Amino acid sequence: MEIGGFFPYEPTLETENDYITRTCPDADDVVHLMSGRCSIYYCLQDIMLTDKKRVAYLPAYDCETVIGCFVKAGYEIHYYDFDNNLIPQFDESLIPKISFLLICGYYGYSTFDTEFVKKCKNSGVTIMQDTTHTAFSPIGACEDADYISVSLRKWMGVISGGLAIKRTGKFNVLPIPPNQTQLSMRDKALKYRAEYEKTGDESLNKESDDAFWKAEFMLREIFDMQAGDDESLETIKYYPLDNSIIKRRENYNYLLKHLPHNPSVRPVFPYLPDDVCPMFFPFLVDDRSSLIDHLKKNQIVPKVYWPVPPFIDIEKYPGAQYIYNHIMSISCDQRFSIEDMQKIVDVFKEYN
Repeated sequence: MEIGGFFPYEPTLETENDYITRTCPDADDVVHLMSGRCSIYYCLQDIMLTDKKRVAYLPAYDCETVIGCFVKAGYEIHYYDFDNNLIPQFDESLIPKISFLLICGYYGYSTFDTEFVKKCKNSGVTIMQDTTHTAFSPIGACEDADYISVSLRKWMGVISGGLAIKRTGKFNVLPIPPNQTQLSMRDKALKYRAEYEKTGDESLNKESDDAFWKAEFMLREIFDMQAGDDESLETIKYYPLDNSIIKRRENYNYLLKHLPHNPSVRPVFPYLPDDVCPMFFPFLVDDRSSLIDHLKKNQIVPKVYWPVPPFIDIEKYPGAQYIYNHIMSISCDQRFSIEDMQKIVDVFKEYN
């Protein structure tokens, strides 16, 4: 069976995990949405009730679906670049020009400058944090974030994983009903994936993958402020969060310790602080396509987040351009054992 791929349905616990309290203990309002992009767009609709300037400062390294929310909402957009350690290169001269700042972490790590965030906050800029890549990291949300958005579909098996959090006050907009067709496609994908992981039947894996991508492309067309489904919210509340954090950290640490040294395949984060729960294990790779081919031949499914969004003139952001062209990651999540990590190590040893 492959190492990687998206999540199936998973068992839950009988006790709640207090996820919202861990993420933002002083949250005033929380709404469950159909996806992360629905969550961001929902927050934007609330922000736009008072933000008449509507000038956003966004990461140049991000998902097309995230930036697409701001395009759809009609924001003027400025972008910030990155260095090779995924640290944002903020431009303080833009603070008077913007009304909104989006910050996020990557692969479990928060790399942004909190002092810059504070300067923006003190200048009246609305701060949103997208915690999708740091969803399980114990560090929680930035204390200066006015809004927090997260997609949990990259961390657990749910068909709607968006959460929108408002730190002060209630949301003044209402979500619209979920799209049942899209959720049905997602449900089919997760059920097939669960059966694949039980049986190893590759035909089920293909059925699952086909349904997953059909649902994904549909979501890109229809996303708005759709609410999530009740079953997914129950899964989020009762998910075995602590077990997942422990397992992900164990797997990541094992890879850090045992992966062979190769100057052309460099871990982005060669350390694991106590306040980080890894999303994946990311690398910067000189010849990414050859490594991807090698891994796939050995049933290790790599991730490439993301293709360059069509909204960005990427040549203006050489740091982000380098990341888009060289980054990839492999799974180290709770589904996989130390034996699976050793298989990854062995496959990397065979790569030249």
